[in-house]
Amino acid sequence: MKHDALVLAKGVPAYLLRVVILVVGAAILFVPLQEGVTTGTLVLLLPAVLASAYAPASPAPAAVIVVAAVLLALADDDPVRAEALVMIPLVHLFHVACGVAGVVPASGRVHSRALRSTVLRFLLIQAVTAAVVVLVALLPTGRTQPVVEVLGLVGLAGTVLLVVWLQRVK
Repeated sequence: MKHDALVLAKGVPAYLLRVVILVVGAAILFVPLQEGVTTGTLVLLLPAVLASAYAPASPAPAAVIVVAAVLLALADDDPVRAEALVMIPLVHLFHVACGVAGVVPASGRVHSRALRSTVLRFLLIQAVTAAVVVLVALLPTGRTQPVVEVLGLVGLAGTVLLVVWLQRVK
């Protein structure tokens, strides 16, 4: 027997992924409730979170993500507030847990080594997101000069053209 072979009896039960989905989903429910959004949160998010835990490969997780984003966007508060910043890793973890649980049978087992690349990718995305949030927090909040806006749009269009050109070269 090879030393690096995966032993099937090891690992954690896959239903724990569904428990993670429920716990993170409850946290996603809790944040808008703290902001005062009650009816929409309970009516829209609760059934979608429960459906996501039951069927993580269904459209229900997408509904949780979209409804949570809309509820946060409709608030009149600062976009870089604590509630919004907490929702970023929560929604991402919910998405990742549903993705993994969607491909693993609920009666199966998941070895921790199988989740290593997923965890590393999650951490990398959260680090990049944190850097972008810091950059956004440092940007001025007043009116932007039209010249700066035009330069930004030209730079964005140039970046899109560069990416399209690089894709065609292959």
